[in-house]
Amino acid sequence: MTTLAVIVPSYLRPELLARCLESIARQVRAPDEVIVVGRTSDPHVAAVAASAPVTCRLVTLDGPGVLAAMIAGVRASSAEIVAFTDDDAVPPPHWTERIVAEFEANALLGGFGGRDRIIEPDGTPRAEPLAAHVGELRWYGRHVGNHHLGTGTARRVRFLKGVNSAYRREALGLPEGLRGGGAQVHFEIAAGHYANAHGFVLRYDPAHYVEHHPGPRQGPDQRDAPTSQAVRDASYNLVVALGAGRGLVRVVYAVVVGDRGSPGVLRAGFGLARGDRTTAGRLRASVSGTLAGGWALLRGRGITYVTFAGP
Repeated sequence: MTTLAVIVPSYLRPELLARCLESIARQVRAPDEVIVVGRTSDPHVAAVAASAPVTCRLVTLDGPGVLAAMIAGVRASSAEIVAFTDDDAVPPPHWTERIVAEFEANALLGGFGGRDRIIEPDGTPRAEPLAAHVGELRWYGRHVGNHHLGTGTARRVRFLKGVNSAYRREALGLPEGLRGGGAQVHFEIAAGHYANAHGFVLRYDPAHYVEHHPGPRQGPDQRDAPTSQAVRDASYNLVVALGAGRGLVRVVYAVVVGDRGSPGVLRAGFGLARGDRTTAGRLRASVSGTLAGGWALLRGRGITYVTFAGP
Protein backbone atom coordinates (compact mmCIF):
# COMPACT_ATOMS: atom_id res chain seq x y z
CA MET A 1 0.00 0.00 0.00
CA THR A 2 1.38 3.38 -1.00
CA THR A 3 1.96 5.67 1.96
CA LEU A 4 1.19 9.39 1.90
CA ALA A 5 2.28 12.30 4.09
CA VAL A 6 0.59 15.70 4.00
CA ILE A 7 2.89 18.56 4.99
CA VAL A 8 1.49 21.95 6.01
CA PRO A 9 3.92 24.84 6.70
CA SER A 10 2.32 27.56 8.82
CA TYR A 11 3.26 30.85 10.43
CA LEU A 12 1.05 33.23 12.41
CA ARG A 13 -2.20 32.16 10.75
CA PRO A 14 -3.90 30.00 13.41
CA GLU A 15 -7.48 30.34 12.18
CA LEU A 16 -6.50 29.42 8.64
CA LEU A 17 -4.38 26.49 9.84
CA ALA A 18 -7.27 25.15 11.91
CA ARG A 19 -9.58 25.22 8.89
CA CYS A 20 -6.95 23.52 6.72
CA LEU A 21 -6.47 20.70 9.25
CA GLU A 22 -10.22 20.24 9.53
CA SER A 23 -10.36 19.67 5.77
CA ILE A 24 -7.54 17.12 5.98
CA ALA A 25 -9.45 15.30 8.71
CA ARG A 26 -12.36 14.92 6.27
CA GLN A 27 -10.34 13.12 3.60
CA VAL A 28 -11.92 9.93 2.26
CA ARG A 29 -8.45 8.39 2.09
CA ALA A 30 -6.83 9.34 5.38
CA PRO A 31 -3.17 10.35 5.01
CA ASP A 32 -0.67 8.13 6.78
CA GLU A 33 1.08 11.17 8.25
CA VAL A 34 0.07 14.81 8.76
CA ILE A 35 3.01 17.05 9.57
CA VAL A 36 2.60 20.70 10.57
CA VAL A 37 5.77 22.76 10.37
CA GLY A 38 5.85 25.99 12.36
CA ARG A 39 8.29 28.37 13.95
CA THR A 40 9.23 28.60 17.60
CA SER A 41 8.24 32.28 17.46
CA ASP A 42 4.64 31.39 16.56
CA PRO A 43 2.69 31.24 19.85
CA HIS A 44 -0.34 29.49 18.33
CA VAL A 45 0.83 26.70 16.05
CA ALA A 46 1.38 24.06 18.75
CA ALA A 47 -2.09 24.54 20.24
CA VAL A 48 -3.79 24.41 16.84
CA ALA A 49 -1.97 21.23 15.86
CA ALA A 50 -2.74 19.58 19.20
CA SER A 51 -6.47 20.38 19.02
CA ALA A 52 -6.94 19.45 15.34
CA PRO A 53 -9.46 16.69 14.50
CA VAL A 54 -6.66 14.74 12.79
CA THR A 55 -3.51 13.42 14.44
CA CYS A 56 -0.63 15.78 13.60
CA ARG A 57 3.08 15.70 14.16
CA LEU A 58 4.46 19.16 14.92
CA VAL A 59 7.91 20.17 13.71
CA THR A 60 9.25 23.56 14.76
CA LEU A 61 12.10 25.65 13.38
CA ASP A 62 13.89 28.71 14.71
CA GLY A 63 14.39 30.45 11.36
CA PRO A 64 12.12 31.68 8.58
CA GLY A 65 11.50 30.41 5.06
CA VAL A 66 8.94 28.18 3.41
CA LEU A 67 11.67 25.99 1.92
CA ALA A 68 13.22 25.35 5.31
CA ALA A 69 9.78 24.33 6.54
CA MET A 70 9.18 22.01 3.59
CA ILE A 71 12.58 20.36 3.97
CA ALA A 72 12.04 19.82 7.69
CA GLY A 73 8.59 18.37 7.02
CA VAL A 74 9.82 15.86 4.45
CA ARG A 75 12.72 14.83 6.68
CA ALA A 76 10.26 14.16 9.50
CA SER A 77 8.15 11.90 7.29
CA SER A 78 8.71 8.35 6.09
CA ALA A 79 5.99 8.20 3.41
CA GLU A 80 6.58 7.29 -0.22
CA ILE A 81 4.50 10.23 -1.45
CA VAL A 82 4.67 13.70 0.11
CA ALA A 83 1.89 16.19 -0.54
CA PHE A 84 2.16 19.88 0.23
CA THR A 85 -0.53 22.43 0.86
CA ASP A 86 -0.60 25.83 2.52
CA ASP A 87 -2.29 26.68 5.78
CA ASP A 88 -4.66 28.98 3.88
CA ALA A 89 -5.89 26.18 1.59
CA VAL A 90 -8.83 23.82 1.95
CA PRO A 91 -8.47 20.48 0.10
CA PRO A 92 -11.77 18.75 -0.80
CA PRO A 93 -12.51 15.25 0.60
CA HIS A 94 -11.13 13.26 -2.35
CA TRP A 95 -7.84 15.20 -2.59
CA THR A 96 -5.53 12.60 -1.03
CA GLU A 97 -7.39 9.71 -2.67
CA ARG A 98 -6.74 11.19 -6.12
CA ILE A 99 -3.08 11.82 -5.34
CA VAL A 100 -2.40 8.22 -4.34
CA ALA A 101 -4.31 6.86 -7.35
CA GLU A 102 -2.24 8.96 -9.77
CA PHE A 103 1.08 7.76 -8.38
CA GLU A 104 0.00 4.13 -8.22
CA ALA A 105 -1.07 4.28 -11.88
CA ASN A 106 2.24 5.63 -13.23
CA ALA A 107 5.68 4.61 -11.98
CA LEU A 108 7.33 7.50 -13.88
CA LEU A 109 5.12 10.13 -12.27
CA GLY A 110 7.36 12.32 -10.16
CA GLY A 111 4.88 15.03 -9.26
CA PHE A 112 1.15 15.64 -9.46
CA GLY A 113 -0.80 18.80 -8.80
CA GLY A 114 -3.74 20.88 -9.81
CA ARG A 115 -5.57 24.12 -9.55
CA ASP A 116 -5.82 26.36 -6.51
CA ARG A 117 -9.18 28.07 -6.84
CA ILE A 118 -8.83 31.54 -5.37
CA ILE A 119 -11.64 32.36 -2.93
CA GLU A 120 -12.49 35.98 -2.16
CA PRO A 121 -12.99 37.17 1.44
CA ASP A 122 -16.76 37.00 0.96
CA GLY A 123 -16.50 33.30 0.15
CA THR A 124 -17.11 33.53 -3.59
CA PRO A 125 -14.65 32.24 -6.23
CA ARG A 126 -12.57 34.96 -7.85
CA ALA A 127 -13.90 35.82 -11.32
CA GLU A 128 -10.93 35.55 -13.70
CA PRO A 129 -10.50 34.27 -17.26
CA LEU A 130 -9.22 30.71 -17.31
CA ALA A 131 -5.97 29.74 -19.05
CA ALA A 132 -4.99 26.83 -21.27
CA HIS A 133 -1.23 27.33 -20.77
CA VAL A 134 -0.07 26.23 -17.32
CA GLY A 135 3.31 25.34 -15.83
CA GLU A 136 5.28 26.01 -19.01
CA LEU A 137 8.84 27.20 -19.59
CA ARG A 138 9.79 28.91 -22.85
CA TRP A 139 13.24 28.19 -24.30
CA TYR A 140 14.32 31.78 -23.64
CA GLY A 141 13.50 31.60 -19.95
CA ARG A 142 10.00 32.98 -19.70
CA HIS A 143 7.81 31.05 -17.27
CA VAL A 144 4.04 30.64 -17.47
CA GLY A 145 2.38 29.76 -14.18
CA ASN A 146 -1.41 30.10 -14.25
CA HIS A 147 -1.91 27.09 -11.97
CA HIS A 148 -4.84 28.86 -10.30
CA LEU A 149 -6.48 29.48 -13.69
CA GLY A 150 -5.96 26.16 -15.45
CA THR A 151 -8.66 24.70 -17.65
CA GLY A 152 -8.87 21.75 -20.04
CA THR A 153 -7.66 18.20 -19.59
CA ALA A 154 -4.85 16.76 -17.50
CA ARG A 155 -1.41 17.18 -19.08
CA ARG A 156 2.32 17.19 -18.52
CA VAL A 157 3.84 20.39 -17.14
CA ARG A 158 7.32 21.62 -16.28
CA PHE A 159 6.56 22.73 -12.73
CA LEU A 160 3.79 22.63 -10.13
CA LYS A 161 2.53 25.16 -7.60
CA GLY A 162 3.39 24.45 -3.99
CA VAL A 163 -0.10 24.96 -2.53
CA ASN A 164 -1.43 21.93 -4.41
CA SER A 165 1.42 19.57 -5.21
CA ALA A 166 2.60 16.06 -4.38
CA TYR A 167 5.87 14.32 -5.20
CA ARG A 168 7.26 10.83 -5.24
CA ARG A 169 9.94 10.93 -2.58
CA GLU A 170 12.82 9.99 -4.88
CA ALA A 171 11.73 12.60 -7.45
CA LEU A 172 11.76 15.47 -4.98
CA GLY A 173 14.66 17.87 -4.82
CA LEU A 174 14.19 21.10 -2.87
CA PRO A 175 16.64 23.90 -3.61
CA GLU A 176 19.03 25.58 -1.23
CA GLY A 177 20.58 28.90 -2.18
CA LEU A 178 17.48 30.82 -3.23
CA ARG A 179 16.92 34.28 -1.83
CA GLY A 180 14.04 35.57 0.26
CA GLY A 181 13.26 35.61 3.95
CA GLY A 182 9.74 34.16 3.80
CA ALA A 183 8.53 32.76 0.51
CA GLN A 184 11.48 31.88 -1.71
CA VAL A 185 9.72 32.77 -4.96
CA HIS A 186 10.22 30.36 -7.90
CA PHE A 187 11.32 27.42 -5.78
CA GLU A 188 8.69 25.36 -7.61
CA ILE A 189 10.56 25.88 -10.89
CA ALA A 190 13.73 24.51 -9.32
CA ALA A 191 11.85 21.50 -7.92
CA GLY A 192 10.35 20.85 -11.35
CA HIS A 193 13.77 21.12 -12.96
CA TYR A 194 15.13 18.49 -10.58
CA ALA A 195 12.30 16.01 -11.25
CA ASN A 196 12.48 16.43 -15.01
CA ALA A 197 16.27 16.13 -15.05
CA HIS A 198 16.01 12.79 -13.23
CA GLY A 199 13.62 11.21 -15.70
CA PHE A 200 10.32 11.85 -13.97
CA VAL A 201 7.25 13.57 -15.37
CA LEU A 202 5.03 16.16 -13.71
CA ARG A 203 1.31 16.12 -14.30
CA TYR A 204 -1.30 18.85 -13.76
CA ASP A 205 -5.05 18.38 -13.72
CA PRO A 206 -7.27 21.45 -13.20
CA ALA A 207 -10.03 19.17 -11.92
CA HIS A 208 -7.77 18.28 -8.96
CA TYR A 209 -8.13 21.43 -6.87
CA VAL A 210 -7.89 23.04 -3.48
CA GLU A 211 -9.77 26.12 -2.37
CA HIS A 212 -7.21 28.83 -1.71
CA HIS A 213 -8.11 31.64 0.71
CA PRO A 214 -4.97 33.81 0.37
CA GLY A 215 -3.84 34.82 3.83
CA PRO A 216 -1.44 37.61 4.78
CA ARG A 217 2.24 36.96 4.10
CA GLN A 218 5.03 37.82 6.48
CA GLY A 219 8.09 39.60 5.11
CA PRO A 220 8.78 41.70 2.00
CA ASP A 221 7.28 39.33 -0.57
CA GLN A 222 3.75 40.68 -0.58
CA ARG A 223 1.49 39.44 -3.36
CA ASP A 224 0.29 42.80 -4.66
CA ALA A 225 3.05 45.14 -3.53
CA PRO A 226 6.46 43.44 -3.33
CA THR A 227 9.32 45.58 -2.11
CA SER A 228 12.36 46.28 -4.27
CA GLN A 229 14.23 43.63 -2.32
CA ALA A 230 11.50 41.08 -3.05
CA VAL A 231 11.66 41.91 -6.77
CA ARG A 232 15.44 41.58 -6.70
CA ASP A 233 15.21 38.22 -4.91
CA ALA A 234 12.55 36.85 -7.27
CA SER A 235 14.54 37.89 -10.34
CA TYR A 236 17.66 36.22 -8.97
CA ASN A 237 15.78 33.07 -8.01
CA LEU A 238 14.24 32.59 -11.44
CA VAL A 239 17.61 32.72 -13.17
CA VAL A 240 19.33 30.22 -10.87
CA ALA A 241 16.28 27.94 -10.70
CA LEU A 242 16.42 27.48 -14.47
CA GLY A 243 19.99 26.14 -14.33
CA ALA A 244 23.11 27.10 -16.23
CA GLY A 245 21.77 26.67 -19.77
CA ARG A 246 18.31 28.22 -19.82
CA GLY A 247 19.15 30.49 -16.88
CA LEU A 248 21.85 32.36 -18.80
CA VAL A 249 19.50 32.76 -21.77
CA ARG A 250 16.95 34.12 -19.29
CA VAL A 251 19.44 36.82 -18.26
CA VAL A 252 19.46 38.27 -21.77
CA TYR A 253 15.68 38.04 -22.17
CA ALA A 254 14.99 39.47 -18.70
CA VAL A 255 17.27 42.47 -19.10
CA VAL A 256 16.06 43.35 -22.60
CA VAL A 257 12.36 42.38 -22.37
CA GLY A 258 11.35 40.79 -19.08
CA ASP A 259 7.85 40.38 -17.70
CA ARG A 260 5.58 42.24 -15.32
CA GLY A 261 7.12 40.79 -12.18
CA SER A 262 10.71 41.18 -13.39
CA PRO A 263 10.62 43.81 -16.16
CA GLY A 264 13.44 44.48 -18.57
CA VAL A 265 14.12 47.71 -20.41
CA LEU A 266 11.43 47.25 -23.06
CA ARG A 267 8.73 46.07 -20.68
CA ALA A 268 9.43 48.93 -18.28
CA GLY A 269 9.40 51.42 -21.15
CA PHE A 270 6.05 50.16 -22.45
CA GLY A 271 4.67 50.28 -18.93
CA LEU A 272 5.80 53.84 -18.46
CA ALA A 273 4.24 54.83 -21.79
CA ARG A 274 0.90 53.36 -20.61
CA GLY A 275 1.13 55.04 -17.23
CA ASP A 276 2.04 51.81 -15.44
CA ARG A 277 4.57 53.22 -13.04
CA THR A 278 4.45 50.11 -10.84
CA THR A 279 6.02 47.89 -13.48
CA ALA A 280 8.46 50.58 -14.59
CA GLY A 281 9.51 51.15 -10.98
CA ARG A 282 10.67 47.54 -10.69
CA LEU A 283 13.26 47.83 -13.47
CA ARG A 284 16.34 48.56 -11.40
CA ALA A 285 15.67 45.81 -8.85
CA SER A 286 14.77 43.35 -11.60
CA VAL A 287 17.93 43.93 -13.61
CA SER A 288 20.08 43.88 -10.48
CA GLY A 289 18.68 40.54 -9.33
CA THR A 290 18.84 39.04 -12.82
CA LEU A 291 22.49 39.98 -13.31
CA ALA A 292 23.36 38.67 -9.86
CA GLY A 293 21.72 35.36 -10.75
CA GLY A 294 23.66 35.14 -13.99
CA TRP A 295 26.92 35.89 -12.21
CA ALA A 296 26.16 33.19 -9.65
CA LEU A 297 25.63 30.63 -12.44
CA LEU A 298 28.84 31.63 -14.18
CA ARG A 299 30.76 31.08 -10.95
CA GLY A 300 29.04 27.76 -10.33
CA ARG A 301 27.30 29.10 -7.24
CA GLY A 302 23.65 28.78 -8.15
CA ILE A 303 21.67 26.33 -6.05
CA THR A 304 22.11 22.88 -4.57
CA TYR A 305 19.37 20.36 -3.90
CA VAL A 306 18.26 18.62 -0.75
CA THR A 307 17.07 15.13 -1.69
CA PHE A 308 15.13 12.53 0.26
CA ALA A 309 15.49 9.15 -1.47
CA GLY A 310 17.08 6.20 0.27
CA PRO A 311 17.42 5.36 3.96
